[in-house]
Amino acid sequence: MKPENKKIFLPMIFVFIISNGLITVFNTFLERNGFDREFLIIANLFFFILSLAALILQRRGLQSENPNAFVRGVYGSILLKLFVVIIAVTTYAFIKTKSINKPAIFFSMGLYIIYTSIEVATLMKLAKARSNVKKRITS
Repeated sequence: MKPENKKIFLPMIFVFIISNGLITVFNTFLERNGFDREFLIIANLFFFILSLAALILQRRGLQSENPNAFVRGVYGSILLKLFVVIIAVTTYAFIKTKSINKPAIFFSMGLYIIYTSIEVATLMKLAKARSNVKKRITS
């Protein structure tokens, strides 16, 4: 993988490390307020991997000459994330029928929004860079 390709994953890696660090540092505060620390760490890892997979799908579509490939990549990543999150939440609800940790679920929703925002910002930078390259080629 080229060094410039590795740079696109750095913001997500940074957020993953920082959020895991914060969850670990504020362990007693989180447990005192009803958060399940293990659930938060697993959810963070889950969203990190899911967002990386979605970004790879979208980037592959962006690199294609066919504009429909990009649209398919975006829709494919949205569907991937949607179904995987639904399956994960349903599985969690069946496993923890009586003791669902609502604060941790809401915190995880925030993690999802953060990872999705980083994914969109990275994709916008890639799209802008690609359009700038195309403009230089056609000029």
